[in-house]
Amino acid sequence: MGLSRAVWRGTIEVAAALLVASLVVAALKTVAPVTGLGVIYLLAVLTVAIRRGELPALVTAVLAVLILNFFFLAPVHRLTIADSRNVVSLVVFLVTAVVVGRLAAMARERAREADSRAAEARARAREAAILGTTASSLLVDSGDWSPPDAPGAGARISLGASPAPAAGEFAVRIPTREQPCWLYVKRDDWAKTDAQRVAKPLADVIDLELTRRRLAAQAAEAEAARRADVAKTALLQAVSHDLRSPLAAITAATGALNSGVVADGDRSELLSVIEGESGRLERLIGDLLAVSRIEAGAVDPEPDWCDLRDTVTTAAEHVRGRHGEYPIEITLPDDLPLVKADPVQMERVFENLIENAIKFSPDGAPVRIEGGGGQRVVVRVTDRGRGVPPSQRAHVFEPFWRGRDGAPGSGLGLAICRGFVDANGGRIQLHSRPGEGSSFAVSFPAARPTEIA
Repeated sequence: MGLSRAVWRGTIEVAAALLVASLVVAALKTVAPVTGLGVIYLLAVLTVAIRRGELPALVTAVLAVLILNFFFLAPVHRLTIADSRNVVSLVVFLVTAVVVGRLAAMARERAREADSRAAEARARAREAAILGTTASSLLVDSGDWSPPDAPGAGARISLGASPAPAAGEFAVRIPTREQPCWLYVKRDDWAKTDAQRVAKPLADVIDLELTRRRLAAQAAEAEAARRADVAKTALLQAVSHDLRSPLAAITAATGALNSGVVADGDRSELLSVIEGESGRLERLIGDLLAVSRIEAGAVDPEPDWCDLRDTVTTAAEHVRGRHGEYPIEITLPDDLPLVKADPVQMERVFENLIENAIKFSPDGAPVRIEGGGGQRVVVRVTDRGRGVPPSQRAHVFEPFWRGRDGAPGSGLGLAICRGFVDANGGRIQLHSRPGEGSSFAVSFPAARPTEIA
């Protein structure tokens, strides 16, 4: 069907070119010799050669000679020539027409080849663009990767089980091994063969990334499992070590009380031991529960307008009660701005920070608490210990970490501080210099007067 349509179009163009040329010759034959007007038929041959090629041009040349002979050379309406000079003219015309048609057809063929090479170059440029875009996205992407679009290439890539081309697109399957992937290209810009050719190298590039992602996910799962095992081991160690001591003290004191041979003075001391160790157990269990809620993302603070100066003062009194009036210096301004936070959780944070500072300060060295307001309200708790070595600073907020030469304690206090502060929208930072002590700064956005009102 396509060939018949092309033949019909070619025939119509040949007929139209000859008709127009004949009408022009007929109009001009009274003012110019007919043999000279044959050049008009050469224009018709040239036009057909450029549009249709060499064979239609040759047919046009032969028909032009016949028309010129039949309609314009004496005797007219007969395919004979009375004047021998006209024979020579027609032969020359025919040869010229064939040569012109041949040259025009060759020029047309070269133009077609040039167009073909240009189209192929554009196709290779599009293929290179989409390959380059895909490959470069692998080099710069550090997280989860998804195949990129390549707007300059008129194409896009999508992972999916089934194709879903947009309007004006067609889909070509990229033969990836890891998971189904499709190349969508614009119908006006791409040939299907070009899209199929680029699909294989794209599959190699994408398979590389998908394999990397799979291996990275497996490595992350393995690392998470390893960390979980470490956490379980640390928890068991904490439970076995930190619970054993107070339980042993309570058991010994209870046994002595039950013996019936304890003096009244010793009885009071043993009861004090039981009370103190029970409180220690309660705090340890509370810390374990707090860390478990933090790890599960279930802190659920109840924020309210909180005066950190009052919160720090209350936390310091609680700590003094456990440490025999340990010196704690509080120099917070009376007009410290309010912050939006959970007061109970903030009190727990500052109790843990003060306890931590006492633990690492020399005997009797006061713990300093100072701060101020501005766009952010900052409270710093500073000890006078040996400081935290640079190699350990990244771990101080990790659960069960007992840094600074394996100091006593469960290693949960600072992890709870960070979890509660983060959950309330604040920041906690460590500032430390070896030999000069450490300072933990807790900060929150200051409340605006319009917010409080």
